Amino acid sequence: MMHWIRLDMRRKDSMPPIGALVALRLTPNNGRATFYREERYDIGRFKTETGGRKAWWHGSRGVDNPTRLRQHYDIWWCRVNEFDGLLI
Repeated sequence: MMHWIRLDMRRKDSMPPIGALVALRLTPNNGRATFYREERYDIGRFKTETGGRKAWWHGSRGVDNPTRLRQHYDIWWCRVNEFDGLLI
């Protein structure tokens, strides 16, 4: 069973591997915010720029900087299995 892990970009064991398919749960950390008041989910991958170390979130809503997202959300991640094309 998969479980949610709090995202911490400073530690390797609390962030997903670069390029792995993951789901993010973004929970607002400030109830008074106008644009960031609802919990949302996104699916995608963390990727780095060529030759760079900074990881960027490439999700279904576009590319985001996870450091900026942390200003408004508590971020949790969960690994998602790749679709292999077989239906059960």
